Amino acid sequence: MPASIDSSHQSVLLRERSNASVWEQGEDLEALWSASTATHRLIAERRDGSLGIDAIVLPLDDAFETRLDAARRFWRALNGRPSCPVYGVLPQQTKIRHILNLRAHDARRAAASYRMIAEVLLSRDPILPRDWRDHHLRHKVRAILRRADRLVAGGYRDLLFYPHSRSQKSRR
Repeated sequence: MPASIDSSHQSVLLRERSNASVWEQGEDLEALWSASTATHRLIAERRDGSLGIDAIVLPLDDAFETRLDAARRFWRALNGRPSCPVYGVLPQQTKIRHILNLRAHDARRAAASYRMIAEVLLSRDPILPRDWRDHHLRHKVRAILRRADRLVAGGYRDLLFYPHSRSQKSRR
């Protein structure tokens, strides 16, 4: 890295940062720095006895965007700039949909009928038994329960990697 860094860059000296704990771990230098909005954990290579960071190296892997966002938030904290939204936060509509899926799953496990699930979760008015066979919410409840089954069967793990997906389906 040193060959690609020109003389105009500013090195970050970890020991001079307030609220920073710095220690040596073998060949590396590790630091915890509590900024105003977050705590940053850094691992830096020690070169020439320096205790500073000259550059951040990001591997071009599947998590590159997440790493890039973390580096951007770290840079903003170093420069005293306000924090920004974190990359990869679930959209509110997606959170609401997952909550609905899990509530429907819980209702079915509690032996509620599909019609009762539709009345409680999706409708303000009771649904008459004679109307249920052709009711538009009947198909919606079935779709919600299929999504809930996928979540409970292990699909919830994909939420941990959002917006990246563990499944092969997303790589097609």
